[in-house]
Amino acid sequence: MQTFTAPITGNYKLEVWGASGGNSYNDNEHPEYTNTVYGGKGGYCSGIVTFPSNLNIYVYIGLSGEGSLEQTFNGGGSAGASYNGQSGGGATDVRLTEGNTWREFSSLKSRIIVAAGGGGAHHYFYGNNGGYAGGLFGQDGFKSGHNVVNEQLYTIATGAIQTSGGKGGVDNQQGNRHGGNGFFGVGGIANNYDHGGGGGSGYYGGGGGGNADDNVGSGAGGSSFISGYTGCNAIAESSTEDNIIHTGQPNHYSGYIFTNSVMIDGGSVMPSPTGGTETGHEGNGYCIITWQQLPQ
Repeated sequence: MQTFTAPITGNYKLEVWGASGGNSYNDNEHPEYTNTVYGGKGGYCSGIVTFPSNLNIYVYIGLSGEGSLEQTFNGGGSAGASYNGQSGGGATDVRLTEGNTWREFSSLKSRIIVAAGGGGAHHYFYGNNGGYAGGLFGQDGFKSGHNVVNEQLYTIATGAIQTSGGKGGVDNQQGNRHGGNGFFGVGGIANNYDHGGGGGSGYYGGGGGGNADDNVGSGAGGSSFISGYTGCNAIAESSTEDNIIHTGQPNHYSGYIFTNSVMIDGGSVMPSPTGGTETGHEGNGYCIITWQQLPQ
């Protein structure tokens, strides 16, 4: 987390990039399968907002799931316990309230702009890419299987939407191998057996991959949010962690509303933080704050 204090009253352009889910390079149990599968790429959000002088905002930068089995900073879901599942990418967001931890609800609900993270890849037999980060809706995860007969016993992890996290991959054969659901600001964990990719974080997090016999799933992407952006669904200030109330309109309760907003999912061409363009954001998250001009 980094703190930014507005030096003067004026318009500021905020650009945020979510982190990508981890890549997976080979199947430790079946070394003949060595194709690389890729974590879902992070999303991009930007907009212009007016801040008063001396306002503190708090920038939480998502950590990539690359090389990780653990939950990543700012909400990427953890991967399966062994083999080569990878964790989801953390979201990058800007908040009005600092939390003691990144997942403290009073801080999460103060987010005014959120770029989602991508789901983690998994490698079991053929492997699958993670779902890319949303826009308004995250991409579903994918599954691959060696046991064709039992493929129908597994459903994929789903991407997050504006009002709920994605559903974890569901094993309809062995009940202890479901992936975890995503939640507000948190990607779903992969199943706790030994396979699967974690869900990407976001406004809501994507579902985590599960494992049914030889059918294994990657993590799904999180959803993004920009206060004032058409299609977003803001929560009420009275919301609690156990009772999140959606208002059905896009404006954050703080009254900070963005104009000239842009929201791009992790499967599309977007500005790169280092210049030029990229298709989805790979690696750790990023934030750029640019002073514009005094309001007229």
